[in-house]
Amino acid sequence: MVFSGILTILVALLLLLTLVPVFSPSTGANMADMLRSVVGPGPVALLESVSYKFQDVFNQVRYQVSGDQSQIAFSDHSQDPIAPTPAPPTPAPGNDQNAPGTPVVPAKVFNVVLDGPPVGWQAYGPYVDGFPAMAHALEMLDAQRSYTAIALVRIDLSRLQLHMMPGIVEPAHPSGIAKAIPDLGMVPPADQSHLVAAFNGGFKQVHGYYGMMTDGVTLLPPKPGIATVALYQDGRVQIGAWGTDIVQTPDLVAFRQNCPPLVEAGQVNPDLYQDNRAAWGTTGNSDITWRTGLGITQDGRYLIYAVGNGTSAATLAEGLKEAGAYMAMQLDINQYYAHFYTYQAEGAPNASAAIQMTGNRLVAEMVNNPHLYLTPYPRDFFYLTTH
Repeated sequence: MVFSGILTILVALLLLLTLVPVFSPSTGANMADMLRSVVGPGPVALLESVSYKFQDVFNQVRYQVSGDQSQIAFSDHSQDPIAPTPAPPTPAPGNDQNAPGTPVVPAKVFNVVLDGPPVGWQAYGPYVDGFPAMAHALEMLDAQRSYTAIALVRIDLSRLQLHMMPGIVEPAHPSGIAKAIPDLGMVPPADQSHLVAAFNGGFKQVHGYYGMMTDGVTLLPPKPGIATVALYQDGRVQIGAWGTDIVQTPDLVAFRQNCPPLVEAGQVNPDLYQDNRAAWGTTGNSDITWRTGLGITQDGRYLIYAVGNGTSAATLAEGLKEAGAYMAMQLDINQYYAHFYTYQAEGAPNASAAIQMTGNRLVAEMVNNPHLYLTPYPRDFFYLTTH
């Protein structure tokens, strides 16, 4: 009788975790968090893995019933109507450019829309100094799941600066952090006037205890071998494994870790093709769910954000590699925690009042919260400003 009751409860929870997230991602996420507080992350992750399988089947059926209608698409606000203008070429410095007969070799002209690899980049978001600072594209990589795609955003780091912000709860809340970071969990008001975009961070503390440090405050210590995005005093951004590609140096000002690397030196991590739950924050790397990731090109010029609406870690890695990522890592997973917003001033400028900002989501299936990250948020995130 007791076993029958437990089985009934498990079946009911499985049905709820399968169907509820489809219609209400926030309710599904809150249900999972509630269960974790009762039974711990391990059992909930196993239950979620089964739920992901049911959701995958459900979404494939939904795709066929809807007449092959895509279940991920750019939002109405993601297209920028201004045509991109390539930057004018500038001559490369030489030993004596005025010497007769000396050929003038133009420096490489970077353009976030026109540069390869050619995956269909289109100008996206606010322009900076009259030029596009970001571009987006949509990749369809999984032939078995036509309802899925990976949305990509390429970010020109010569025009935009990356910042990290811990949440008011996650990934940890050490003593004194509120004093060290007064605007904890939100884009600081001083940065909002030149805010361009913001996107989600990584896992909660309980899912791996992955390291994070910002503004001189270590929230969680770094773990060796774990994929890390690092920021330096000169604004440089680096992604790699802690202890080999990235180490503690005096000019390191912030870092965030999350799971093993997706792409290393231009190659997809071969371990991604083997099931491994322990290395991926209790969620299996082969589970099919919403996933987000972050990559960087070999020259460090472009940062690449990726979000897939039904993908394994391996497929996400393949998408980032095709988009030009030389190094890449996974960020958060599940639809409710996948966020990418661009921002713009709300209404007419008013010199006597603070600037009011509002956000526009990258894809229509993301949570529609125009003020996300502009007020204190529980989870950590990244944001981009003009220099």
